[in-house]
Parts: sequence; C-alpha cells; structure tokens
Amino acid sequence: MRAASLILLLFLSLGSHAVTVSDLYQVRVPVADQSQDSRQSGIQDALQQVLVKVSGQTASVQNETVQAAAANADRYVKSFRYSRDEADDSLLLEVLFAQNLIDSLLKDAQQPVWGKSRPLVLLWQGVEDELQRKALNQNSGAWRARLERAMSERGIPLLWPAQDLEDELVLPVERLWGLFKDDVQKASARYAADAFMAGRLSPGLDNGWLYQGFIQHKGDWLDLQAEGEDVNAVLLQVADQVAGFLSARYALRSDGIASGHQLMIQGVQNFRQYHDVISYLNANVAVNSVRVLAVNQQDLTLELDLAADWAQVWSTLALDKRLLATEQEQVFSWQP
Repeated sequence: MRAASLILLLFLSLGSHAVTVSDLYQVRVPVADQSQDSRQSGIQDALQQVLVKVSGQTASVQNETVQAAAANADRYVKSFRYSRDEADDSLLLEVLFAQNLIDSLLKDAQQPVWGKSRPLVLLWQGVEDELQRKALNQNSGAWRARLERAMSERGIPLLWPAQDLEDELVLPVERLWGLFKDDVQKASARYAADAFMAGRLSPGLDNGWLYQGFIQHKGDWLDLQAEGEDVNAVLLQVADQVAGFLSARYALRSDGIASGHQLMIQGVQNFRQYHDVISYLNANVAVNSVRVLAVNQQDLTLELDLAADWAQVWSTLALDKRLLATEQEQVFSWQP
C-alpha cells in the first residue's frame, strides 16, 4: 500500500489537474423497501441530492421552480437499481439522472450549474478517536470512508497525503491539530492538488461531534466549522461549506441571454485533435454551440455561443489545463 501511495504521489506531482467527477448525476439514498411508495419517496430525495451536487449550493433546492419539479421527479430519471450498504447492509436506491434534464432544470430556475471538471482537494484530517489524536491517510479505513462519502455526495474529489516521514516532519499531528496554516501550506507544496484543506474532528458535548478547519484555493481561504450529534451529518455540513466555496468560483449561472465570443486555438495538429477541441468546448455547460470560422494549418478560429459571461466560462476551462492562455489576447494553445 505504501508503494502504491508513492506511485500516486509521483504521478500527481507531474502537474495539477482538475478531476472529472464521473458519478456527478448518480446518487444513492436509503429506502425502507422496494415498494412503489418507497421508490417514489426515494427518487424525490435523490432529486434534491443531485441538484445540490450539481449546483454546489444547498439553497438551490429552495427555489420555487426546483420544488415544483419534485412532484414529477420520475421524469428526470435515466435508470435506477437497488443495492446494499456495505457498512450496515441497509437497502439503498441508486438513481442515475439524465444530465441534460438536470442541467436544464437548474438553468430554468436560474441556479448555478457546476460541471464535472472539479478541483482536486488535498485533505489533511485529524481525528480524536478513543482519546487518541491521529492523522488520517488513504489507509484509515472507516474514518476515511466517512469523509469520502460526505465529499462524494457533493461531488468533491479528494486526495489523501502519503503521511510518510516527510509529511510527519513538516506537519506532525500536533501542528495539524493546531490548524497552523503556514505548516499546512508548506506540507501541501509537494502535492499537485488544486486546493488544500485541513481539519480536526473531535467529540463535543453531549456525545456530539465538533469539526473545525479551513480550505485554501488560489489564495482564497475559508474557515470551516460544524457540530452535531451524528458524525456523518457533521461531515456533510463540512462538505456543503466546501462545495459552496468552490462552486462560487466555478459554477456557471446562465442569464438567459446568449452571446457570441471569438477565440483562436493553436496547436491543433490533426483531425482527431480538431474533433477533441470541438467536443471539449461543447461539453461546457455554458457553451450552447461552437462554430468554426477559419482553419489555418494548426490554428482554429472559433465562435462560441455562450449562455454565461466569458470570464465565468474561462475559469472552468482554465482549471482543466486543456487550453492554455498565450501572450496574445483570446489566443490559446491546445494541450492534447
């Protein structure tokens, strides 16, 4: 396992890239049984979860248009199946929603749409368990699974530190528990994540749980705090705060007014790359269509029909590092 973590660290150190969240439109909810009534109730719960997952904002489900859609939740479903929770063997309903219908619903409600390409978050996590404070890593079993489940419900990809000798020297458990930002930032420098997050989870009063921490992304900081009786609910509160913080930068909110935007893309060497460029741009939630204006050897001049401001669109494209800005305005280089 240690060798695998070192290989992963070496791979990630080659360059920071956003992660494509493949299950963004799929959620799992607990149900009592496989009856029609339980399934209908489960699908309605699942619809609310997927809307928060895609928008990144818990407030999205309070929108009148979104609430009205809950009465016809079935129409947004692509497929469903039942499974068992590995932790307690409880019955789960797994629902896959149609991406185009979910995106359209959020756009019609003038709510943000946060695409599948999302920042990779490096997580330094301390936990007090049985009066012992420890730092978690990818081998931390049940605690790691709880955190990953909470973050997965909000579509946030995680990277765990190796917690090898170098990590322990730069950020010992005591410094992590103290949430010393300079130490966390120094320890994070060796990892090619897009953001880093540190937190401590400890028993609170009346058998509850208390979470304190922070997240940093591109120079912006957000303090994190949550408390409650159920540890999973506390971690989901934290995930909501992280999702809200990141989606505020990257989620696109359509104003309903389409606008054209021209740009040139250099370094398109063959027809396969030409196809990849067009497909990549069309996959952006704020790009209605792509029109080729000119082809000059390896340079493409395109006009994009946008449903959001170009600055918003570029923030999401820049995260992927498939297009790199050049010294010339609105001229970009393609990275196959």
